[in-house]
Amino acid sequence: MTPILTERDLDATPGHGRAARMTAAARRGWLVLRRHRVILFVTMALCLLAAVLAILMSTPDYRATASVEVEDVPAGAAGAGTTPRAATDNIEAMMQTELEVLRSRALAEAVAQDLALVGTPTFLKGMGHRRPTGGTGSLSQRQVEQEQVVALLRDNLEVELPGKSRVLRISFVSADPVLSARVANSYADNLIRADLKRGFESGVQARRFLLGELDGARRDLSRAERELAVYAARMGMEPGKDAPPSEDSIATRLAQLNAFRAQALADRIAAQKTWEGARRASVETLPEVLNNGAMQTLMAERAQARAALVEERQFRKDAHPEMREARARLAALDDQAQEMANRIRASLKERYDVAVHGETQITAEIADLERQGQAAQGRDVQLGIYERSVDTYRMLHDSLLQRYRDMASQAGFQAGRIQPLDRAAVPTKPFSPRIGVTLLLAAIGGISLGLLLVAARHIFDDAVTSADTLAERVGLPLLGSVPVTGDNPQPPEIFAPIASSLLLASAAGLPRSILVTSAQEGEGKSLTLHALALALGRMGKRVLVIDGDMRRPVQHSLFRITPVRGISEVLTGQANAQEAIIDSGVQGVFLLPCGAVPPNPAELLATPALDALLDSVRDAYDTVLIDAPPILGLGDTPLLAARVQASLLVVEWGRNHHGGLRAAVERLRQAGGTLIGAILTKQQGRMMEYDYHRGG
Repeated sequence: MTPILTERDLDATPGHGRAARMTAAARRGWLVLRRHRVILFVTMALCLLAAVLAILMSTPDYRATASVEVEDVPAGAAGAGTTPRAATDNIEAMMQTELEVLRSRALAEAVAQDLALVGTPTFLKGMGHRRPTGGTGSLSQRQVEQEQVVALLRDNLEVELPGKSRVLRISFVSADPVLSARVANSYADNLIRADLKRGFESGVQARRFLLGELDGARRDLSRAERELAVYAARMGMEPGKDAPPSEDSIATRLAQLNAFRAQALADRIAAQKTWEGARRASVETLPEVLNNGAMQTLMAERAQARAALVEERQFRKDAHPEMREARARLAALDDQAQEMANRIRASLKERYDVAVHGETQITAEIADLERQGQAAQGRDVQLGIYERSVDTYRMLHDSLLQRYRDMASQAGFQAGRIQPLDRAAVPTKPFSPRIGVTLLLAAIGGISLGLLLVAARHIFDDAVTSADTLAERVGLPLLGSVPVTGDNPQPPEIFAPIASSLLLASAAGLPRSILVTSAQEGEGKSLTLHALALALGRMGKRVLVIDGDMRRPVQHSLFRITPVRGISEVLTGQANAQEAIIDSGVQGVFLLPCGAVPPNPAELLATPALDALLDSVRDAYDTVLIDAPPILGLGDTPLLAARVQASLLVVEWGRNHHGGLRAAVERLRQAGGTLIGAILTKQQGRMMEYDYHRGG
């Protein structure tokens, strides 16, 4: 049997380089495409068919284009002198603004009004839409038609800014070539009119804005003058007002309180460090607790009680009255020690709280004195602030007044930025649908979608259903496939070729010990082992079947034998192997059943008794077949795999997904097991999928 080289084997091969890995990857990709070629061809054909149907069902569209030029000279008064050209960043911002104006709803409404598109069926018919017959909700029939016309204008408008030029291309698409040209030209005309209107209204709006700002500045100046007068009057020598405190007395009191605060801060820091250490540390490890005399006495008594409990446990069980009394006494001493330690730590917290409260009081008094000092020093500062505020508002008022006078004297007609360049002509040929481009895009999209579906099928559908997928997933050769038989025993005739391949599994022929396991439960490993044993027995081999699945033993049921003793008694020393082995009734096949089900089989399998058992039966039989529990979730199988010559994996057809089978194989290999192949059980559909390009 030719071994199948996996990617891991190729990487480990001396002289294997990047070119070989790329060749192997390309070969695997080609095999995947070849296996799923139907998906690729069907997807591409469906996309091409959809493209052909779309071409046949689509209505020819005509596109008419008009162009305008946007000047970069800012709008100014008519007859004004030459102004400097705008910066490049300002030009780009201006062009983007004009693009958004073209796409605006206001301009679409202006075009609809200019061409009288609302109320006549010409436009909607040319756009392939029906005219509404009535209103909806609170909207009348005309309002609904206007909303539909505006939406169609905005949806079918195409605006292009070629490169970094100052030219705007305005295109409109419809099924009527004359309508396309009319709408494109109307958009260009209304854009020019809107720009002229904005230029004229901008001067009016600017004057209105300056007039409003001037009124606001006048109000701010009056308010600032009133505030200055009120504050100056309030700060005068008025009767009934207490004299402000002396600055010398405030400074003296501040010096005293600062000294008190320094001492309070030192006390608080010391108390805080003590409390932080006590809060983070264990209660029983605090120095205050350890140095307490009463606590030391309690700890000594608790140590004596614990020592007495340990001494009593050597001679008595936990349910003994003296043991219960000793545990109760130890628990009482623990509670007393814990309570005393908690009280000591609580005293440290109270000391910290007192220090924090004292520091807070002193800080509050210092803050109050500082506020009094700042109030005494801030009177003159506040008066200066009021005076500067009055001067500022007066300067602002005068500046705005002069600006308003200059703008009023220069008011006039504003020059427009946008000039017409090309008028839209009636198109003679439709620009869509484009048959060649559509079919090319459909072909490319079909290939891309097909490759995506093939990749998704290959990635997510990783179930083992053939020798190819088994070798691709875990790098194991397939020894044979078994059809679905339910819970019935497998026919031995099916396993004759598999048993023959086991004779060539190693250089010495049939392995002396073979472990049969699966990744999960319910994959048919026990039925497979039973059928293999019968097939080897028919070939004249002397076979011993060991039911190593001590969690759910089934081999005695398959052989229809009621065991008295088994492997669990042998591993625990209650019986020897020869006494527990039973003749199965089939020539050449013997059975070592499980026996009593142990509470923890992994502990029995980890003992040297298992090695002694295998050594004692190895020479008496041609091979030993061991039925092992599933690999995933249990630790029994790795212990068995490390002690046998070969391992055989049973894989259920179409069940193992998402890396579970790979994890099981890796776990067996890490345990030291030698995997010779796999058997695919519960096969459905075709028995095998051959690939004559493989090397095995």
